[in-house]
Amino acid sequence: MKEIIESAKDFKIIPNNFKSSGAFDVISVDEEKIKAKLILVDEKELSDYTTGSSVEVFGVNNVGLIYFETKILDIDNDIISLALVSDYSIIQRREYSRVGLNQGKVIFKDFAPDFIKNVEDISAGGIKLITNNILELDKHYDIEILLSNNMKIECALQPIRIKEIDYEGQKCYLISGKFVNLENMDRIVLVQYAFKIKMEEQNKEND
Repeated sequence: MKEIIESAKDFKIIPNNFKSSGAFDVISVDEEKIKAKLILVDEKELSDYTTGSSVEVFGVNNVGLIYFETKILDIDNDIISLALVSDYSIIQRREYSRVGLNQGKVIFKDFAPDFIKNVEDISAGGIKLITNNILELDKHYDIEILLSNNMKIECALQPIRIKEIDYEGQKCYLISGKFVNLENMDRIVLVQYAFKIKMEEQNKEND
């Protein structure tokens, strides 16, 4: 596990209060703990990081997304020590990048609710959906994403590919777009969502 931590980067940490999620830089790793400096966490959010409490950690290496759960051993201002655990999961990039929305929905703020015919998939970077009217390439559209875990994300969507298709006997448009004006915390939410959906799918396959 020590080698896994040392080979990864872009760590995100999620305490019990999800809204105080942030990021950290690894200072050192030994056989018992990870010492790190919290970044992108303000003073009010630091109060949600307490000794003995559980946190979730995400990181990225050359294979994919690393995930593990651990406990806070000690915290002094923005310097935190986490227990080095042996159990972790890795989801390869091609496996966690896009997942189904699974009972969630996407709303375009300037269009009627029936504008979207179907959401094909979603990732931390963008979304693919089918609409009953065409959008303009490179234009930004304000959207709201409601995830099945009751999290709500507001950002803008910029279409980058549009294809006319037949969908259920109707002329529609398959649109791939990227998210713009997406807050760092909302990107973490999407990464965690995609990861957990993939883990659920893998668990069902293994049953």
